[in-house]
Amino acid sequence: MDVINSVLAQKAGLAPASQAEKDEGVVSPTRLMRRAMARAADKSVGLSASVLGISQDDVSGEALIEEAPEGWIVLGLRESGEPGLTGLFLMDPALRSALVEMQTMGCLLPTAQEQRKITGTDASLSMPFATHLMTELDELGFGEGDVKTSNYDFGPMADVRTAGLVLTQGSYRFWRVTIQMGGTDSQGELMIALRKTIDTPLVPVEGDTDWSAAFRKSVAEAPTDMEAVLARLRLSISEIEAFEVGQVLPLAGVTVGSVTLTGPEGKQIAQARLGQVAGKRAVRIQDHVMEMQDTSPAYSDSAASPTRSDDTLIDG
Repeated sequence: MDVINSVLAQKAGLAPASQAEKDEGVVSPTRLMRRAMARAADKSVGLSASVLGISQDDVSGEALIEEAPEGWIVLGLRESGEPGLTGLFLMDPALRSALVEMQTMGCLLPTAQEQRKITGTDASLSMPFATHLMTELDELGFGEGDVKTSNYDFGPMADVRTAGLVLTQGSYRFWRVTIQMGGTDSQGELMIALRKTIDTPLVPVEGDTDWSAAFRKSVAEAPTDMEAVLARLRLSISEIEAFEVGQVLPLAGVTVGSVTLTGPEGKQIAQARLGQVAGKRAVRIQDHVMEMQDTSPAYSDSAASPTRSDDTLIDG
């Protein structure tokens, strides 16, 4: 009579794990990451990969950007319906090289002494692995209850600082994973950061007669226009009339962090930092300075009698 080894049968998928084994292993982030990693690497690029270690932490969006390593591939993750990034997927140069080599050469090359700079092609060739891994993690319920691992749009970013310009503020669950690749001593690292889910719906208070609160609620959805002002120059009319095509105007002391968001009539709303996302110009709010007033602002007598000047204000 043949005797079936239950352990081998379970690993081969021929027998279910016991409840004790499920409680001990399946709920472990390391176990889930190992399963997802092996499947994703094999399905996406035919690479054999195993997880050597994983660390987990909760950090703020600001700390995430400050502590992220330089020179890694940066993929931005955005949930459907969100205006900014709600996650990051980073891969170190060694993992990047392995993914590119498997798709171009069909095998791993000897580890280079110095890694070359990241290119747009590297990011594109790394996308299949990243998307497969997130799909596998979602199917296994990785991080369930604290973060979402599905419904993300992926997009390559120039670097982590650029990603920080459009990263949604909040608390992030952060994993750093060490990988052994190709059955050799070659190792790589990746980092995944996902914004933690926050279920704190606003509950209206019945009988609230506060005029200020009611007013804020009624105008919250009203449309308004804002302008991003990088610099202001005061020039005479004669200087403006002398402008020529190709002329350069120096902006002394102006940096990418000198942007001011203004509302109607030039009222300052916030300080911002200039950047880009998906090839388009963007600004990241640095300091919100606007406060709604419950009383009408006081106007000075001088406001009613404007004076004439030959100087003209230029927004740049």
